[in-house]
Amino acid sequence: MDSQLGAPVRDSLPDRVRTELTDVDRLRAFWARHRQCQTLEARAAARRSLTHDRVQGWGGGPALADLLLVDPVEPHPPMTADHIAGLAGRVAELSAVSGPPQAPLSAEHTRALAEAATVPAHPVVRAAHVYAECARTLDELNGPSTEASEGAPARILPWVLASRVLQRADHPPLLPDPRTPAPRARVGPREGEHFAELVTHFARLVTEALRAEIGWGPRTGPVLDAPVPPLSAVTRRRVLDYVRSRGATVELILRALDPTARATVTSGDGTSGAGTGVAARVLLTPGATHWWARLDLEVGAACLSLYVVVQDVGRPPSGVLAVTANARLTTPEGVQDVLEMSGSDSVTVMPSDCVDDRWPRVRDLVDEAVSRSMNELTRA
Repeated sequence: MDSQLGAPVRDSLPDRVRTELTDVDRLRAFWARHRQCQTLEARAAARRSLTHDRVQGWGGGPALADLLLVDPVEPHPPMTADHIAGLAGRVAELSAVSGPPQAPLSAEHTRALAEAATVPAHPVVRAAHVYAECARTLDELNGPSTEASEGAPARILPWVLASRVLQRADHPPLLPDPRTPAPRARVGPREGEHFAELVTHFARLVTEALRAEIGWGPRTGPVLDAPVPPLSAVTRRRVLDYVRSRGATVELILRALDPTARATVTSGDGTSGAGTGVAARVLLTPGATHWWARLDLEVGAACLSLYVVVQDVGRPPSGVLAVTANARLTTPEGVQDVLEMSGSDSVTVMPSDCVDDRWPRVRDLVDEAVSRSMNELTRA
């Protein structure tokens, strides 16, 4: 089996993708410093908990989560053809319970995948490469995949191999985001473009995983009266100003539908009781210091509350900030969460950044959140 993703495709990634990889490297440097003050057992517990929680969200069990993990205490096994064959066998046993039987990988297939898992490239690129090769091979053997259930990846083996490639390079495991499926790699004239999309997707998943491991810890109360770092102060003020500007525009649109419609903006922090109902559920670090801007949209008997949250990540704070969004819709029928944005959509702001560095992505996050919120409100 010849690789369909040769060196020219891997080495000709666009500048925007290389920027994503640079951001991964920068965040990983903070992650590495943050975990120096943690015991190996604490780091392993964080990774195990986060992985099992994500897999449980797909409807998978502990055996599947364990397939994605490498024991941090034991030496990482080399990605040989025999090792990959063993992983494929374990995946087949799990898949046989919930799906039709899959054609087994031949020795030629496992040798080719072992080569793909060791190509000289950035770890995220290498993970994307082995994922794409494995997905293509399985498609050739079994036909194109279909999603098994909502939120679950259609095939597990590509994720297992990519996850282990990353952990061998001292990165967190690669965990699918149930709200954002991986783009399908294709062979042909646009092969390089599709591969670049896959690398970007994986870079954002790795960013999310690094952020989650930095933020993992026991639940504690927020630190009161702590000084606000300049980057946090500027970021939250700019977010609040932008949410206000969007609120004024949205109110005009809503009043064209309903003259009594209103859009109001309020703000607060982790000590403000008005924000704890929604904001606390999107915190990456339990009890972390955070600030929120809330856009309340009222049309008739329906009210939608959109929160944009700027939060510290890590305890003690690592200096990393995350900007996330969450929304809740209240109607006479009850209250429901309506903003299903993926964790990889959240924006990471690093201590060495200035607000302008991340503002385009923060602005896009707010715009997307407002757009989806408007759609949900007008359908209510």
